[in-house]
Amino acid sequence: MTGKEAVLSEELNGRIALVTAAAGAGIGRAIAHRLAADGATVVLTDIHQQRLEQAAAEIGEATGARVIPQVLDVGDRDRIIEVTDWVRDQVGPLSILVNNAALNILAPIFDYDPADWDRVLAVNLSGPWMLSRQAMRQMRDAGTGGVILNVSTYAPDLGGLGIEAPYAVSKGGLNVLTRSCAHEGGRYGIRVNTLSMGMVTGTRFTDTLHADMRAEEMAQAPLGRLAHVTDIVEAAAFLISDRSAATTGEILNVAAGRHMRY
Repeated sequence: MTGKEAVLSEELNGRIALVTAAAGAGIGRAIAHRLAADGATVVLTDIHQQRLEQAAAEIGEATGARVIPQVLDVGDRDRIIEVTDWVRDQVGPLSILVNNAALNILAPIFDYDPADWDRVLAVNLSGPWMLSRQAMRQMRDAGTGGVILNVSTYAPDLGGLGIEAPYAVSKGGLNVLTRSCAHEGGRYGIRVNTLSMGMVTGTRFTDTLHADMRAEEMAQAPLGRLAHVTDIVEAAAFLISDRSAATTGEILNVAAGRHMRY
């Protein structure tokens, strides 16, 4: 998105969003850019400070929105509390949370390092739980409701294919967390949904994969293609906006049907 495309709408004016793992050339940054373009104040978080500050400056310049960089390792609970409390006190209570950060360490179950297991679950499940806890408290206390969007995958349905069991377990847990939070948050006007995907084109990671791997994935998708990052952003924008005001506790698969082909 360029400066010419700055503001898409004003439907998120006055809302404060926090997006994790949003400094790279991937889904987190694309969603953060869209939220800013729709009028939200965006707290951009990542573990890479220099890249984070650059991304915040670029998104802010392109959209005219206020974009605030905050270094955050979602596996660090103390830092989660520090950042979310700072946002509440210095910017305002969160009304949007996007749990996008994820980690996958590949190894056979027989050889999996317990420390790697703990780290994957800390980033993919415990971190989103802690962030959701903090955000839901702010949304409840503000009395204005809010939206949490968890970014997941259909990997839990595969059982992780062995070498990525902790990743699948953590994402399966995240899907359950979505519905638990939706049940508890509903009375306070808090909606919680999951956006689930597989391989996504238009990101630095996928675009560097071998062409044969991408072709194999496309062959497994009923639509004969992979989802593009713009497909993900449009779905995220819908789930975060008031256009989905009656939608909560849902898992929306945006994977060109790939999640059905097992």
